[in-house]
Amino acid sequence: MITIHNIDAWKYIATMKNKSVDVIITDPMYDEPLNMNELQRVCKGHIIAFCNPMYRYFQPSAIHHWVKPISTKNTSKRMSNFVEEILVLRCGDTYNHNQNWANYAGVWFDVIEGEIVHPFQKPLALIERLMRVYSNPGNIIFDPFFGSGSTLKAANNLGRNAIGCEINSEYFALMQEVGIWA
Repeated sequence: MITIHNIDAWKYIATMKNKSVDVIITDPMYDEPLNMNELQRVCKGHIIAFCNPMYRYFQPSAIHHWVKPISTKNTSKRMSNFVEEILVLRCGDTYNHNQNWANYAGVWFDVIEGEIVHPFQKPLALIERLMRVYSNPGNIIFDPFFGSGSTLKAANNLGRNAIGCEINSEYFALMQEVGIWA
């Protein structure tokens, strides 16, 4: 089951019970802090967050890298950043190692397939890879900043339950209209 809420994530998290989700996979705003105490309160497993290397939210147990496709955007005043870090705070025991070795390299070159509906959208294949490694079917995945819905779609595809929050009414409406699983 996938449940979505059009609400500020921190307000929603304040209502959640302790250890009520199995894994958090999210892509928060890069220039805003994460309240790790609250995320750890509601999560009994791993916390996985995409980030710009300039804005590390927490001291991770592991750092993976997504090498993004080359683009000329945002190069008029500075160099482009073609690598995003994926911070993993390992707080649980789940680590599924039954896939091809390439899934465990920690550096991935995935591209977004299909329509881009959000400026910070992540590749579905990349989210699915992370979910296969760090969660199990039936787990509850939480994405407090769901944006394009890639984490929720991955959860649906892989037999996980998911809860998502999105404060932006336009992206929330798009997910209701198009459907996360479309």
